[in-house]
Amino acid sequence: MGKTIAVLGGGNGAHGLAADLALRGHKVRMFYRHRRYKNVFETGRIRATGAIEGEAKLELVTDDLAAAVEGADYVCLVAPAYAHATYGEMLRGLLTPKQVLILCPGAFGSLELWRMWGPGPHPVMVETNNLPYGARLTGEGQVTVYNRNVVDVAFMPACAGRDLVDALRADLFPMGGMARDVMACGLSLVNPALHPGPCLLNISNIERPDVDFFLYEHGFTASAAKLAREIDRERCQIARALGYENLKPVADFGNIPEDYTWQQLYMAIHGNITHTVIRGPNDLQNRYLTEDVPYGLVPWSAIGHWAGVRTPRIDAVIAIYSAIYGKSWPEQGLNGEKLGLNGRAPAAFLAFMQDGKGNFS
Repeated sequence: MGKTIAVLGGGNGAHGLAADLALRGHKVRMFYRHRRYKNVFETGRIRATGAIEGEAKLELVTDDLAAAVEGADYVCLVAPAYAHATYGEMLRGLLTPKQVLILCPGAFGSLELWRMWGPGPHPVMVETNNLPYGARLTGEGQVTVYNRNVVDVAFMPACAGRDLVDALRADLFPMGGMARDVMACGLSLVNPALHPGPCLLNISNIERPDVDFFLYEHGFTASAAKLAREIDRERCQIARALGYENLKPVADFGNIPEDYTWQQLYMAIHGNITHTVIRGPNDLQNRYLTEDVPYGLVPWSAIGHWAGVRTPRIDAVIAIYSAIYGKSWPEQGLNGEKLGLNGRAPAAFLAFMQDGKGNFS
């Protein structure tokens, strides 16, 4: 039986998800913060090509958030991590404990929203460790889906997962494993390990107006692969310090061993036709930088320091980007305070994520 699903967001992943769910028989409502896509508002249709084929008819396209989420079984927030706080303010008071809020990708967003909203009850929140689709908008109301990503998920609170995970797998999109908690899921993100380091080494080409840059095809040089591997190793050290096992998103992404070499990573990237065709980034406002550094590397660094793990390479990359942007990403990004870590012992916080109980404000 089809579900009523609200898809919040106007980007590539949101259009891919909305089209797929509608083509599978769900009643899909799409919310845009801005009326950017006149054709979709007027027709209520999205044309999908590639791994998903067809013209999807949406039940509702609106810029009224309350109308989009009212009575929805699932609310899918498909937006960059830097938009989570904005959506958190907009959603305050609109969702009920009977609804399920899915963050695609999560990037620790459930912890940020839980802290913002204060004492519950809250809807169950679900985080994914990647977008469910590799997709790009190719025109107004048109999306090309290059591939489906099998994503890992986590629940906040984690205890809710046992009763919900099978239904989510059937109703939404391909899901792999269920992480122990949302922190494990956030430490399983692929993009912060693969994007910031190689982008930093290619920053001059990203800024040049006369260069049509492709990160995976042009920018993933031997040096870039080495830096990405070292960043991923520090992520693994953080995970092990907190007792998480088998968090190997880059290895799984590239179908390479957990202790992969930079040569194996290089070959995996250049052998993946679904990624080498992806254009960009071609400016400094791309989410590979403005999301994956302050909302990927910054929380990894904060969690590492909280857990007693040094992250010199991650910290160095953050510091250089802070200089480039003229901002203090450790202060403005998703830091330990915004995650709710400050003043809380790791053991107590890990227990809190299991049941959602305790003071977390």
